[in-house]
Amino acid sequence: MFETRTHRLAAAAVAVLYIAIQSFQWFVFSQLPTPDGPAQELLQGPLPLNLARATLMLLSFFGLAYLYLVACVLVFQRKPLAAVAAFLGFFVFCLLELQLRSVELFYVYLKLPGLYEAATAAAEQARLLEIQSIFQSVQYALYFPLGLAQVLGSIALCVALGGNRFDWLAKFAFGLNAVRLLLRMLDTYVLGTRFDALYSTLYLPLVYVIFGAIVAWLCLRRED
Repeated sequence: MFETRTHRLAAAAVAVLYIAIQSFQWFVFSQLPTPDGPAQELLQGPLPLNLARATLMLLSFFGLAYLYLVACVLVFQRKPLAAVAAFLGFFVFCLLELQLRSVELFYVYLKLPGLYEAATAAAEQARLLEIQSIFQSVQYALYFPLGLAQVLGSIALCVALGGNRFDWLAKFAFGLNAVRLLLRMLDTYVLGTRFDALYSTLYLPLVYVIFGAIVAWLCLRRED
């Protein structure tokens, strides 16, 4: 069912849309002023540009789940176990992202700033800032299993690929994605974000390369 040309083109459109959303997020981050403290960071949450960015990023993971499903179905007949393992990894990744970004949007961005501005006591404001800090700590911790699930999904999909002459495009995309994430996790959880500035600079170009290759694969692939 999901291996039809219609689903392949729909998944390619999702990948193009994801590139556009990531580009918009890059633009928003460039427009928002650098916060000079936790309070200013909290109050930037409900700004219209930031809310638009957060909403689009939240919705994008529903689309990514569909894209990954189509990709895994396309290779299911060749390596069914690897295809299922790949989708499970991608599903866990999307599920964790949806949970984190839902809490971030509806509570951290839409709820906490109003409570902070309405608070009259310094102790109450400090408590709300502590909640924001706790969420960021939980987010930091959960990005390890989240990233690992995507790495394993990408590797499993690379194992399953190879039955079509255009599958090298997807192998390149998902292989590069796995390497990117592994290096990022090594930097974040082992080295202590020494290369954070470099990763931030390369993040959007890598999104273009990885998802551009996926778009090309989905559009060019034909059943042999």
